[in-house]
Amino acid sequence: MTTIPYGRQDINQADIDAVVKVLQSDYLTQVPAVPAFEKAVAGYCGAQHAVAVNSALHIACLALGVGKGDVVWTTPITFVASANCALYCGATVDFVDIDPRTYNLSVERLAEKLAEAEKAGKLPKVVIPVHLCGQPCDMAGIHALSQQYGFKIIEDASHAIGGRYKDEPIGNCRHSDITVFSFHPVKIITTGEGGMALTNDPVLANQMVRLRSHGHPDYECMTQKIRQHGEANYTDDPEEWVAVSVLRKYQREYVG
Repeated sequence: MTTIPYGRQDINQADIDAVVKVLQSDYLTQVPAVPAFEKAVAGYCGAQHAVAVNSALHIACLALGVGKGDVVWTTPITFVASANCALYCGATVDFVDIDPRTYNLSVERLAEKLAEAEKAGKLPKVVIPVHLCGQPCDMAGIHALSQQYGFKIIEDASHAIGGRYKDEPIGNCRHSDITVFSFHPVKIITTGEGGMALTNDPVLANQMVRLRSHGHPDYECMTQKIRQHGEANYTDDPEEWVAVSVLRKYQREYVG
């Protein structure tokens, strides 16, 4: 009997050499590989800021101020992380029905649910559309509704780095406040675990940097004052160097 594996990452000798290079360097965490990877992904996607973290969805919710008493909506056809990120913050989660043609969150059902929620005084603070299997949601339609009803958008692009929407890279945050990617081994590129949050808002970017590093504002943090609570949500340099290598390979083989 042939067994079909859950996933099989594509790691070559160049990726291994990139990790060994870091292991033999003076830094095993945060610098210099992490900012190099952030810059590479931000440039590739056309976003102003990128923040590498262990849990991008959670950090994104925290940065947008999700907390107790808030409501976050997402699609029911997704991995549980798309809902858990709000629960971690103490918020309540509800679901928006899908489009039966694409299996993505339905803009029509979202519009209907928002109209009902407005009457009940229970509008969501954040909506998390998911690009299921890399297929982009109707982000322009969702963004238009966010302007009407005042919610924020976290674009769950865990499956979708390298994808395009309206002939632009997914991750440019044109229609969202924050876009998140996953680098789990079964995703398009991998760091082993972890992910990245992209945004065009410098305030949100700074907030996510602080939240991932115990409240420190940047990489050179040992002499900085801690101005807020944060957590150890950062990624390590060996993870990021293999990701830089894999990203280059992906661009070379699939993008050109």
